[in-house]
Amino acid sequence: MTRQPPSKLMSATEAVAEFVHHGDITYIGFGGTFIPFALGYEVLRQRKGGLDIVGGTPGTHLQQLLFHAGVANRTRSGAIVGLRGSLGKGRTWQLIEEGKLQIEDYSNQTLTLMFMAAAMGMPFITTRSFLGTDFLKDEYINHPRGFLGSDKLKVIADPFTGQPVVALPALKPGVALWHAQRADLHGNAQAWGAFADAQWGVRAAERVIISAEEIVPTEVIRSDPNRTFITGAKVSAVVHEPFGAFPGDLPGYYSQDATMNRLPPGGFDEYLDEWVYGLNNHQEFMQHYVEKFGFMWLRGFLPQTRLQPMGTVDYGFRAIHAS
Repeated sequence: MTRQPPSKLMSATEAVAEFVHHGDITYIGFGGTFIPFALGYEVLRQRKGGLDIVGGTPGTHLQQLLFHAGVANRTRSGAIVGLRGSLGKGRTWQLIEEGKLQIEDYSNQTLTLMFMAAAMGMPFITTRSFLGTDFLKDEYINHPRGFLGSDKLKVIADPFTGQPVVALPALKPGVALWHAQRADLHGNAQAWGAFADAQWGVRAAERVIISAEEIVPTEVIRSDPNRTFITGAKVSAVVHEPFGAFPGDLPGYYSQDATMNRLPPGGFDEYLDEWVYGLNNHQEFMQHYVEKFGFMWLRGFLPQTRLQPMGTVDYGFRAIHAS
């Protein structure tokens, strides 16, 4: 009889309390898709502190809330969101000017490479990207709003050709938070859609918390192994959280509520009080959303048509001469 690994299923409250630590380098996804809003809001409720938010374009709405609340005071990013608002300076820019947020600007490609290096156990990785750009100027590397200085990157000689290349340090998050379409009790998670840097950002992390729309039997995962985004051996906790990426979007389940994801610089305290601190969990968030806007409004973000692969997949058969 095959011995089953232990269940890693727990609540968002339990997972965040145990696996998100003060001062963690933290990965929260890319852009507006697969963003772990349920987990991120729980990080805010528990007042975790000193986080360093990293990624090519870390969850755009969520990162700004983490900055404003003082939960995160550093970021390494290819797209620092909230620098500009419709009427001038955005909230992120204000925090930088106030000395409450330190930043290191990279690019989507270079952040992905840094995650890749960490996931593969390499101390650094090289690229030709940034050569001939302002990224290599001393005033950019040693800027007053940063925190890495000369450890940000280095130009070295390719040992094979002698040509210059940019060396980037491996970037290993202490914790990664990510929302998937489905997972089993052991943390084997499956997802489909555009992952951007998530495949490397999640796999590079020391600890991984996966929230999922559905918890399915392990047999479902095994029947379609190519859709497995990360295996349970790498996952610290799995959380069953329907609508866990809302008000962001999740392929096949819902699109994002862009109105909720756009806040004026002066609107963050009000939003946090109503939608985060005033609620105990994401189930209450969704209940409050329906009470305020109506179910028919929420229904407008759900898929109206199905979009599935036209071909079928067959992983093999039991041959007479199989070894």
